Amino acid sequence: MSKLDKVKEVIKENFRLAECGIFNTRNIMGDFMETIYEEDGVTVDICRGWEYFEVFGLSNPEFAELKDFYDTLSKGRSGGMK
Repeated sequence: MSKLDKVKEVIKENFRLAECGIFNTRNIMGDFMETIYEEDGVTVDICRGWEYFEVFGLSNPEFAELKDFYDTLSKGRSGGMK
């Protein structure tokens, strides 16, 4: 399994806790973040209070693919995909 596939799995497993966005930049507001995955140079943090993910360590094309995956999960939540 590739590192991107592993991250997708983590995002899917935790999606309901962070349905408000996914970013590859650090928040500047001081939101409390919890690291839920750290492997192969990739870190996935979650902000449970504002319900979003921050992902670091992916290339721009990898993050773009992850963002598309996240958007697909969001559409599924509204009845488009299960």
